[in-house]
Amino acid sequence: MSHFDEAKRIFDVPRPTRFMDTPDHCDECAEVEEKAQNNDRDSLTFELANENWASLHNFLNDDGFLYYFPAFIRLCIESNENECFATSLLFAITYEGERNGPLRSCSDEQREFIHQFLLWYRDSHGEIVHLWGQDDEIEIAIELWSA
Repeated sequence: MSHFDEAKRIFDVPRPTRFMDTPDHCDECAEVEEKAQNNDRDSLTFELANENWASLHNFLNDDGFLYYFPAFIRLCIESNENECFATSLLFAITYEGERNGPLRSCSDEQREFIHQFLLWYRDSHGEIVHLWGQDDEIEIAIELWSA
């Protein structure tokens, strides 16, 4: 089973009716909510990631983040020397350390999956991690998600 398929199994959460707590806050929030509503875990692409989706994790509520997490995994795996989603994911899952929203909202099984994925990603995609300057960030994420 691929990491993406395994993530879809472990993060089998209902599609939220709202992906943000305050989608009407501003035009940017409304745009992100609209993109979240018009896509799903299978359709999220690098093209969308390059149109403010890289900062999607800054806007999503916990339910939205958990719903889209398999797509974030897929985009990390598809990362290459020209496009890299790992930088955004690493930021999203380490922001505010132990107070990190995704960290607090994940089940033990989800946390373990993320920890194991990070170990695998570091070992199998180390050249991408290094090329994009994420060596320290992935080690911080591995440590944070190991608990």
